[in-house]
Amino acid sequence: MENMQELIPFAKELLSQKPSKGLLKVYLVGSVFAVLGTVIGLVETVCQPFFSNEPMDAEMVFMLAREQRTVEAQLQHNAASQEEEEEEEEEEEEDQVVHDNEATTQSTKLHKTRRLSQRSVANRLHAS
Repeated sequence: MENMQELIPFAKELLSQKPSKGLLKVYLVGSVFAVLGTVIGLVETVCQPFFSNEPMDAEMVFMLAREQRTVEAQLQHNAASQEEEEEEEEEEEEDQVVHDNEATTQSTKLHKTRRLSQRSVANRLHAS
């Protein structure tokens, strides 16, 4: 019975048929439970924002856990990419240092070989 306008004709029809006392008790108990359920539902709806310590249902816990795992995975991915970038920067710096060291050693070798070659030419000139 969706609205009260249907309930009143239904009650009149029941009374006109002269139902037994047992049937009236069943209808009365059912009506009382329906009214109590409605009242309790309204009270829960009104008081729900004030109760935050209620246990969550299984679906809500599952969704929160999935969301938490997604966030952790994103954080780990971001941290790993930052570490890779830092490692690449360090490798580039090491490569630059190695390149600079190689350049200085090559220039030193070149300088020494020039000296040696100049000396050898000078020694030849004196020797001849």
